Formats: sequence, C-alpha cells, structure tokens
Amino acid sequence: MLTREEFNTLLDKYVQDTISPVERSKLLAEITTGNYDELLSQHIWQKLEADNAEGANLAPHRSAEMLHKILSSEKQNSLVIPRISRKHRFTRLAAMAAILVILLVSAYLVKISLQKDRSPAIVFADNLNEKANTSSRPEKIQMEDGSTIILEPGAVIHYPAHFLAGKREVYLDGNAFFQVSKNANRPFFVYNRNIVTHVLGTSFDVRLNKETQQVEVSVRSGRVEVYEREPTEKKGIVKNNGVILLPNQKVTYDEHVRQFFPSLVDVPLPIANGSTDQNLPAENMIFEETPLKTVLAYLEKSYGIEIVVENDSLYKSLFTGDVSQQDLYTRLDIICQSVQATYDVKGTRILVKWNRPADQ
Repeated sequence: MLTREEFNTLLDKYVQDTISPVERSKLLAEITTGNYDELLSQHIWQKLEADNAEGANLAPHRSAEMLHKILSSEKQNSLVIPRISRKHRFTRLAAMAAILVILLVSAYLVKISLQKDRSPAIVFADNLNEKANTSSRPEKIQMEDGSTIILEPGAVIHYPAHFLAGKREVYLDGNAFFQVSKNANRPFFVYNRNIVTHVLGTSFDVRLNKETQQVEVSVRSGRVEVYEREPTEKKGIVKNNGVILLPNQKVTYDEHVRQFFPSLVDVPLPIANGSTDQNLPAENMIFEETPLKTVLAYLEKSYGIEIVVENDSLYKSLFTGDVSQQDLYTRLDIICQSVQATYDVKGTRILVKWNRPADQ
C-alpha cells in the first residue's frame, strides 16, 4: 500500500504527464482498491485552490458533467489535458476536476480489463494428481493410457490417476509437449487458460508467452481442434469459435481480442505416414532439370503444406540441385533463387512469386 506522500507524488506525475508506464499501472491499481478516494479528491481540489482558479467553488460533479462528453477514454483526455492554458482559468478548473474523473474511469477500465483477462474458472475433477516441474530440465510424465507429456521447467499439470471412460482431460499451466495415444472413443482434452485443445491421437506443443500472455498450440502430427472455452452455469464448458490445425501448423490465441491467428510453425518438419520424420531419404531431394511444378508438389507432400504460385508461368521453370540436407525454408530459398522467384508465408500457406517480368 502506498503512503500518502507516494500516492500524491504519482498523482502529480500523472497530471504533469511525466509518469512512467510502470508507475501509471501502480497508481491505477491502487485507485481501484477504493482506499484513496478521499485523498484523490482532496489532492486535486487543493491544487485548484493553490492556483486561485476562478470558480473554484464549482461542485466537482458539475465540472465532471460538463466534461462528460470528452471523457470516453483516457486516450482522448490525455490529448486534451496537456494543452490546457493557464490563461483560461475556468477551463483549467474544469480540466482539474476532469482529472479526478479520468483517473477513476481509467482505473475502472483497468480493473474491468484485468477481470476480462482472467481465464474462466475451471472446476477440476476430484482426486487429480499434480506434477510441477521445478527442475531446470524437461520432465517426462507417462499417462495410464500410454500418452506421454514432456513438461517444461516451471510448468504444472493436473491429471487424474484414471481417465473417464468417455474422455481424457488434463489441465496445463505453462509449456508442454504432448504425445497422445490414439483412441477415437476417448478424446483427449488439454485445458490451458481459456482455450481447449481437443485431439484424438497426435503430438503437439502448448506454450504460453508470459510477456504477451498469448497461448500458442503447434502440431507435429495428426490433427487438433483448438477453441475458446465459454463457461456456462447449466452446461459447464462449451465451444466458442476456434480452428482446426494440421501438421506443421500452429495457432496463437490473443486473449485481449479473443482471436485465433493461424500460421506455420517456425521450423516445419517432413511428415511421413501421419508423423513427422526428419530422416527422409536424401535422394528424394535431388532434382535434375525438374519442372518447378513437380518440385513444389513434392515439397507440399513432404511437409503437408500448401504451396501456391502467383503466376502459373512459374511452373514451367526448371530446377536442378541437391537440397537433401536443408530445412524447408532453406530449400525454398535455394529453389526460388535458381528460378528468379521469392516466397512469402501467408497464414498456413506459402506463396511463391516471380521476381522478374512475366514476359521473360
């Protein structure tokens, strides 16, 4: 809790627009407690009296009412207040009174935002085991159904000693890699913050960016469904939007805007028979005067990623080279350079563009 002097210092910095982001967050957080309402009001009106502002007896609620239309957000008012001139004392009075309202509105918005950011409460099943990785290395956990979980340092997993007959559920806080055993009659659910990852049998990563508070799910093999969980009193947890992910695809969920952003994983791996395999035969990546259409089709099949060209004339280009030992993006760099093309990752697809006039 801040002392009177500390609170007044932060308040002065706020008014003078010299407060740091950390100090601002601290000030607004303290205001939301309601412990400083009297001090906040007293501080502002003391400032008004010290300036001998004309109309200082004007009731605060009246000044606030006059400025209500411009108090829709802190962003708007931050542009108004610094420009107030001392020559217009009544305007200064109104602005000072508005600061009280702005701070209270800002603190309220921060409080509401924090409440929205909190994940909906998950009601854990009874008798769950808890495993926390307090070491500096990943730890492997074996489930009774044959599934394995690689728990990264700092992560915590809750899971039952025995899964239910109709479904398998675990609750994750942190980062983990899952290798789920196939069982179509017992779908596997991973609850992480306010998203659910639903799989039948596959391998995938679930990661949390602590700085942005964004959750990322990436698929190694199989197929997963990722959706928002919407708690209801009658039905428990229900689906609310979401995406289907295939191998080498990932999705980032932004809690602030409640949106999913699908894309490709950072390092796509070749897939074979439904699983990733980094050891494809080297001769499969040796090409001799091969049409680009054939080369790209091979890459599509190898990685399970759709590759499209901006101009069909590119398909007639020929490629000769050995790209056996490279990753996907390096292979594309080499191939595109040889045919005067470039490529961009567009969501979960790759777009190849000609880097020369179409009539050449």
